[in-house]
Amino acid sequence: MGTTGEKNNSTKIFIGLIIGGIIGYLFNLWGPGTLRDGLLKYFFAPIGTAFLRSLFMVVVPLVFASLVVGVAQLGSVNNVGRLGARLIGFYLLTTLMAVLIGQFYISTIKPGVGVSAEFRDTAVEAMQDQIASLKSKSEAVNESLWPGMVDKIIPKNIINDMAETNMLAIIFVAILFGIALLSIDPKKSKAVITFFDGVSDSCIKVVGWIMKLAPICVAALIITAVAHFGLDIMKNVALYIFVVLAGYLTHFFISYSAIIKVVIGIPIKEFYKRLFPVFATAFGTSSSSATMPTTIRTLETNFGVPEKISTFSVPLGATVNMDGTALFEVIAALFIAQVFGVDISLTGQVTLVILVLLTSIGVAGVPGGSTPILMSAMVSLGIPAEGIALILGVDRLLDMGRTVVNVTGDAAGALYLSKIEKVDLKKFIKDNP
Repeated sequence: MGTTGEKNNSTKIFIGLIIGGIIGYLFNLWGPGTLRDGLLKYFFAPIGTAFLRSLFMVVVPLVFASLVVGVAQLGSVNNVGRLGARLIGFYLLTTLMAVLIGQFYISTIKPGVGVSAEFRDTAVEAMQDQIASLKSKSEAVNESLWPGMVDKIIPKNIINDMAETNMLAIIFVAILFGIALLSIDPKKSKAVITFFDGVSDSCIKVVGWIMKLAPICVAALIITAVAHFGLDIMKNVALYIFVVLAGYLTHFFISYSAIIKVVIGIPIKEFYKRLFPVFATAFGTSSSSATMPTTIRTLETNFGVPEKISTFSVPLGATVNMDGTALFEVIAALFIAQVFGVDISLTGQVTLVILVLLTSIGVAGVPGGSTPILMSAMVSLGIPAEGIALILGVDRLLDMGRTVVNVTGDAAGALYLSKIEKVDLKKFIKDNP
């Protein structure tokens, strides 16, 4: 399974997660103070920030170059359409499964019923500044669905969209460019494909260097996050946290185990074991985009997924496939509705499902990227946007979990396409223990 170095690094990342969690918890018990806050602000936070920025640094060139190469290597425009349609269908199915799981848990356990008005009002008052900032972002969400989606997907200036990390526009142009390469003289397209293949490989090499520092940097990220969770907030919304985590775990272990076993046909244990570097990176960074290079490399190295499939499906999945985000949004919206006593009818819940499915496409693959989307969905159903204050304090913890679920879906999608293309994944796993 990959190289010995990769195995060792996975173990080190796991150790870093544990040590970071313990140190973060001790910092939380320590409480605010000049020394503690100084260590968090000037030592641990910069380490984590440098790691995240280093990964984000290669995301745009990697996505663009990988997709161009992936599309061009599919052989024909018909193949692009066929595989793209199957992949989108797979993503829609798994996202719908995630949403229904979230609805089941929130409607059955009802963690928002019985929350005191005093706690609710205190949380809203304490988070006023953050709420105001998030509100302004959420107001543009509904307008961006249609016809605003046209502006979001088709760029006027792709350089500007690359600078702003507008992944939908980057993906659209890359796919269009790849299809164009399939349609011109192969002698001319070969040189261009070779160039972008070199860019993609170089980005992945840079990611490999960055990931050597991952154990330390992931530990720093976890220390900073856990130190700021706030135990009082966690006690008040413990049941909400339990419901969200139960939803994540159900989709992560049950839904995907069924898909891996029945649809893809590889050993479930090998799936989870070989993807551990992806899970660790996703959990530590809370970013699908930052995890994407690791996902591509892990699929190719540990599962034998062909480059033309990994470079086509993973960048697409990191932008349009958000199982964990969709599951979280349904639970969070209905939790806040329960707290404020807003009765959501069956029609309203169906509307919420549709809204979540639509708005989860193109959610920014960065920490907290789904929060403005969630607020927009809440307002559409008459749920007070101010209620977001109740969950902001623990959102970083839940963001880590939903990112893990998101990237698991991206990996499963790549394996699904490999199965369709008759790649013998079982043989590769057997030959590379």
